[in-house]
Amino acid sequence: MSFKKKISVAVLGSTGSIGKTSLKILSKYKGKFNVELLACNSNKKVIINQIKKFKPKYVIISDLKVFNKIKKIKFKSKIYFFNCLDKFVKKNKIKYDKTILGISSIGGLKFAFAFVGLSKQILVANKETIVCGGKFFLKLAKKKNCDIVSIDSEHYCLNSILKKNNIDNVSKVYITASGGPFLNKKKSQIKKIDYKHALKHPKWKMGKKISIDSATFANKGLEIIEASYLFNLHPKNIKVKIHKEAKIHCAILLKNGLVYLVAHNTSMEIPIKNSLFDNLFFENKQSFYNNKKNFIFSFDELNLNKFKMLFLAYKALSLGERACIFYNVINDYLVELYLNRKIFFYEIEHKLNKILNNKKLRNFFRKKINNINDINETIAHAKFHIIKN
Repeated sequence: MSFKKKISVAVLGSTGSIGKTSLKILSKYKGKFNVELLACNSNKKVIINQIKKFKPKYVIISDLKVFNKIKKIKFKSKIYFFNCLDKFVKKNKIKYDKTILGISSIGGLKFAFAFVGLSKQILVANKETIVCGGKFFLKLAKKKNCDIVSIDSEHYCLNSILKKNNIDNVSKVYITASGGPFLNKKKSQIKKIDYKHALKHPKWKMGKKISIDSATFANKGLEIIEASYLFNLHPKNIKVKIHKEAKIHCAILLKNGLVYLVAHNTSMEIPIKNSLFDNLFFENKQSFYNNKKNFIFSFDELNLNKFKMLFLAYKALSLGERACIFYNVINDYLVELYLNRKIFFYEIEHKLNKILNNKKLRNFFRKKINNINDINETIAHAKFHIIKN
């Protein structure tokens, strides 16, 4: 495969799991890609090594202490360092071919809105961008000719089939869930379980936040909201199946009776690599069917009943876009409290449920979101209700 010029890439959240995986891929194809920008929060050791290896033109470091230390280092190439995103936006003269958004939680939202005007395509691994940015963010991206591609495995697989089929021909889509670490435990057994157990995902190696979301099924709830926005699907047509083997990432049921099952190995390299190469990447070595063991695919919906966070996502969708932002923001905060041992595991679900069922919020949830100020207002309102409750 040949390119006339190198594809310019910005990696946001470069020291995190998605960022590291993306850079691992990009390092193998330096003749095709040029990493122009790296952005991180505070991982000093990792970002220094990344700067030395990729020699980006720009580096954004959110943590002020780390920023002040690193900008004093003399690197071989000329690098512009920024601690303020707004200052970078004013200075930057490049429109990146591809921007990888791997910043976790709500912190990725401001970067998403900043880079939608600086990118031809954003590869989104951050669910919060779509959930909180919602329809307004997707419309803005379209207006600015920025293509939004989800590299979350479920949504990447959904998109691979949905773009080839008229949405009117789709009956239902199923997002699969491995079940997390507590699939075979009773609800009473996990009520006050320590976060160390919640972090032990049986299939995926992930960061702390997303691992807890997987244990509560909030991750799957966010994926339902994301799928509804990205593919313009009615929530009733988005279902979840527990699939312990974690090989099949989605299923699409067409009205003509055909069913697509989309599978890949449990590696984020596959959706990231294919998205970087616009699905024109070809690899001779395929390991999916090379395993000589029997393939057993199991699917289950019965065990979903113990994970109320999933059903709270459907509730949020029924209440409106602002309720979906509440779901996202409040869950973020509660997970942080849980990881700091300030609340019990069951309280994540309990407290979110209480706020979403607050009748005084119903009129607020129904208010349409017209701009980024409305989004920020909703985020602030959600944080207020967290403190209040």
